[in-house]
Amino acid sequence: MKTRSWDLIVLPPHGPRFEQVRVSCKAGLILLAAFLLAFIMTVLLLLAFPRIRVNESDRARLDAENQALKIENANLAITIRRLNAQVSRVEERSQRITALMQNPESD
Repeated sequence: MKTRSWDLIVLPPHGPRFEQVRVSCKAGLILLAAFLLAFIMTVLLLLAFPRIRVNESDRARLDAENQALKIENANLAITIRRLNAQVSRVEERSQRITALMQNPESD
């Protein structure tokens, strides 16, 4: 007797329930063919486009550039914090001036 479908039982790691999925032979063959096609395409792409090797002088240049950019980012972050503090002080002064202009008799 030929099998017409397969039962796939999924057991979750932290749960008492399990799921049962019925897969027909045709659907199983389609899934298998899709997996094989994806695997073969991956292998072909890896063979067609090998990894690019970076020589040591380029690697050292990139490391130095990366370090310089990290330092520049840190300096910009410090500058932004200082500017935010200055903006806060200016906004406080502006609010005080606005409050004084609205209530001139409070002096």
